[in-house]
Amino acid sequence: MIQLPDALRRLPFVFYALAAILFVWNLGNQWVVMSAMTSMSDVSLDGLVTGSQKSAALYRAVIEAAYMVANGAMLHALIAIFDKLKGTGE
Repeated sequence: MIQLPDALRRLPFVFYALAAILFVWNLGNQWVVMSAMTSMSDVSLDGLVTGSQKSAALYRAVIEAAYMVANGAMLHALIAIFDKLKGTGE
């Protein structure tokens, strides 16, 4: 009977951890860029522009994290299907 390697069984959790790391990293990068742009600019950006950019940064960070979580969940489901078909039932 074919057994899955332990590293492959732990891989979904790696995706979940990467999702959290990428969310914070992406949001942080966007925030730093936005802060640098507003501090270097002589023209005062009104609240609508900065609010829009904050919303866009949050959107991109959530999309990246959701993609990583979906990959982990899909891998979890495939491992469960493999276990069900092989009868290991871990």
